[in-house]
Amino acid sequence: MSQHVYDYVIVGSGLSGLACAARLSRETSNIALLESQEQIGGINRPISFPVGTINNGLRSMPDNELNRKALLFLEELLGLKIIAGTKHQPPMTFEEGQLKEFVGFGDRSPEFYEQLRPFLGADHLQLNLEPYAWPQLLFEKFKGQFLPRSYATRFQIENENVHQITINGAKTIRAANVIYTGPLRSLATLVPSEVLSARARQKLSKNISWTALCLDLCHAQPQTESEALHLLMGSGQEEAEPCLGRFLSPVQTDKGLLQTSQWMTFLDEEVTEDSEIVGTALKKIKRQIKRAYPEAFEGLVRERIMVAPAFGGGELKLSADQSFPEVKNLWIASAALSPERGLAGALLQSHLVMASLGFSDQQAHFEMASP
Repeated sequence: MSQHVYDYVIVGSGLSGLACAARLSRETSNIALLESQEQIGGINRPISFPVGTINNGLRSMPDNELNRKALLFLEELLGLKIIAGTKHQPPMTFEEGQLKEFVGFGDRSPEFYEQLRPFLGADHLQLNLEPYAWPQLLFEKFKGQFLPRSYATRFQIENENVHQITINGAKTIRAANVIYTGPLRSLATLVPSEVLSARARQKLSKNISWTALCLDLCHAQPQTESEALHLLMGSGQEEAEPCLGRFLSPVQTDKGLLQTSQWMTFLDEEVTEDSEIVGTALKKIKRQIKRAYPEAFEGLVRERIMVAPAFGGGELKLSADQSFPEVKNLWIASAALSPERGLAGALLQSHLVMASLGFSDQQAHFEMASP
């Protein structure tokens, strides 16, 4: 008996994979969506906190052309209005004992500046739906087969096409087209050596991936009325990488009026296995917060730490149609390839792949320059 052949296999059910799955479901239900974890959504899954549901780490979308195009694609997929408006709110920093508008790093720009850059605009898009709600809404548009706990371990390639995908090192499935949405570095092990040159493999394995180190805090009392992004840096006496954060609106709960803040810095993926380095980075984030808000940790209700590996960064030369070089039916929808990061990057790259496959619905079709 011949093995079933899916029209599409999508590797990864993060935001990019779900966007592809939702759009392709308009064309066919013969789709397999692979996910190594139990749940959909990746780092954009919803999180329960004392104030209610929050995003899994800091999320923000400055008002720029690419972010608007990304959200227009999401609006088209969901049939909902996501963009509520724009708010002028320049980022703040803490210097010389006071909070003031952040005007730039000067000669103190960090190595991970490109990860911070998308957050630092003065105008921010206001959203009708928080990002934690997007994955489930996209998944509800999906009409194929969802395969949780299914980790792609090998692409078997014949005649310049992915012939089979090995899952969990044992089971195989077949597809006419494969869309990969995971970390670029993993392609070095997924693609056979006879297809991926030693030079290309080495280049992929050396891609710098920044790990987002996130700290969510639930404060026992409101700390500020400002919802502006904060870019905090160490004092002149202390070397500390900058951290980015924001206070959410206070929420009345059975424990009183609580306020949540979310903070983030970045570490080279190479050092994130070192618990001492991670612990030191967290201590520095807390010191920077306490310097600006001395009462922030008094009676703290909850503290949550989240590490998001391979948050951004990557380089891979694709064919003009966004397929993998020398593999005609392998499309790459990883957010790391987008000139934007995070939410926008995932949506933009998935839209670009859909457009390459002939499934672009936006009237204002757009193209992105290579990063």
